Amino acid sequence: MRVLKQIQTMACTLCCLLMSACSVTPVAGVQAADGQLADVRTAGELQDDGDGKSMLVDQMEPARRVLLTVPAESAMERFEVLDASGRNIAYVALTEGDIGGLVFIDGKFFGTVTRQDALAFYSCRGYSTATDNHWAKSATAWTEALLRVTQSATSVKLHFTGKSTFRSIMAVVNDPALSQIGALVDMGTNPFNIFRKLNSARENMEARNLFEKTRHSLSLVTTGTSEEKVAEIIKPEEVFFANGGVVMAYPRFSIEFFVSDGIVKVIQQPSFYHLSRTQAALFYVADTHWDRCTPENWRRALPELKPDAKSATEKITATPEKALPGKKTSPASKDENQRDIFR
Repeated sequence: MRVLKQIQTMACTLCCLLMSACSVTPVAGVQAADGQLADVRTAGELQDDGDGKSMLVDQMEPARRVLLTVPAESAMERFEVLDASGRNIAYVALTEGDIGGLVFIDGKFFGTVTRQDALAFYSCRGYSTATDNHWAKSATAWTEALLRVTQSATSVKLHFTGKSTFRSIMAVVNDPALSQIGALVDMGTNPFNIFRKLNSARENMEARNLFEKTRHSLSLVTTGTSEEKVAEIIKPEEVFFANGGVVMAYPRFSIEFFVSDGIVKVIQQPSFYHLSRTQAALFYVADTHWDRCTPENWRRALPELKPDAKSATEKITATPEKALPGKKTSPASKDENQRDIFR
């Protein structure tokens, strides 16, 4: 009898809890004066909008969070620059939509650039890097030129279809899915085969965990971080000694740091130094005046894009095997551990 009573008491308590939970209005909006629910969409977060995802960017949203949130398949490049005056200039170029890129100053949204300018800025800096004049050496001049053409704005809404183009970070970075599940399923009943497969899976998982730990540590590096702290995370996989600084490139992690005076001045994704040596065709655009690819004249380098249904990065057809003038290319790296550092 006592047990039955306890069960009844617990049932009543559970019922009350469920009724209480059901009576709470979901946080989908706020009550407006007219009694209607006003839509509240958090800036800087991806929202489903039926045929893709959208994101609202405003001046309240930190730059790095926006850079992290833009999907890799919709981003052409991302960088942060500590300029000569001590400002932090952040930028993300987009592969789709009407807007070419977003610019931030000291973590605050500043404005947008056109698709024409975003592609010219990308190609010309890539060309400069490919001809052994890494753009980061003149990062202040390049970013000042970018700021001059930025159209100021307080907020903007972006739409992402989820489709990738050949210049997107997703396409550039080789990120194959782990195949260990399939391997374990197919290992059969042979005890020696089972042992080898399990041992291989364990070793791969340990390597993957180490990779993820390193990737996360590199993603926390900001402009102003000391060179020593970056090297303590992991030694650079590629190094380019530039006049006035050094490029510490990490192709497996799809990122590079330009260090000058002992601190990080530029963070660039993907690594332009690595791409300039392995996939320089990504920077190629037909009929470009490459001699104009300078901080002063880059806007006059590319032919004018014709408006059509395609995005600018798809409209200009680059022949994959065609290299930049005066630069040879080698096959792209297929390291299975190469990943998007922002993911």
